[in-house]
Amino acid sequence: MHMNGNTHAVDDRLSFWGIFGPGRYTLAFAVAAAVAALLAGVIAWQAQMPIWGGTLIVAGVLAIPLALKWQDDLRRYGAAAAALSILLVLQAFHTLEHIVQVIQFYALDRPGSQSFGLLSSLNAEWVHFTWNWLVFGLVVFLYARGLRGIWAKLLIAWAFLHGVEHTYMLVRYFQVLNELAQLGVAPLPVTQAQPGILGRDGWLALSEWCGRIPGLTTAPRVAIHFWWNAGEILLLALAAWKGLAGLVGGEKGIGRLGD
Repeated sequence: MHMNGNTHAVDDRLSFWGIFGPGRYTLAFAVAAAVAALLAGVIAWQAQMPIWGGTLIVAGVLAIPLALKWQDDLRRYGAAAAALSILLVLQAFHTLEHIVQVIQFYALDRPGSQSFGLLSSLNAEWVHFTWNWLVFGLVVFLYARGLRGIWAKLLIAWAFLHGVEHTYMLVRYFQVLNELAQLGVAPLPVTQAQPGILGRDGWLALSEWCGRIPGLTTAPRVAIHFWWNAGEILLLALAAWKGLAGLVGGEKGIGRLGD
């Protein structure tokens, strides 16, 4: 699609679902998903692998059509649109991870320290800290490239506060490790399940001035971080839905989208 003079136009090939979904790689993605499910089922069953092993197999197979799709986005729409597509998919998976943790905690009655989700090996404080600040940095980058509007601003604030929560928990994690080391006690799995600012036994709950606030000071860590990530993916989707045209226009120039 071309434009003349100051007339604005949006490429009708580009949409939220075009960025978030597999697009012209839908068939490849469907075949990869079927192959991934078969491989994960057979290999994980034969090798008696834990759930994270099957998850890695599925992720590795699906990475092939996703990488092709993201390369296509980069070529057609620019780095910002490709970054948005990657962030949407990865944050959606991260939210799925927290959904599984909630199921493990409430439905399977596992303690919080054993509600690991799909990738137990990545359920570490430094991983959560690093990921959430990377998300914040990417959101700021996307805002600078044209992803504007009220939803984008709320997303920046939400991602920042989420990062602060994980910063507090990482600091507490190292404090607990130090206390255990001084007592001559080896690190325990519970050190990865310390409360943060929000939730039961969190900083707000232990503050005399705060008082009891249902949910914010009473919910377990598993529930608190499910809602952190559910809010983040919702705001990210809304920001993308409403601000996609500005993002692509700022990255490549809307007049060049049909070239």
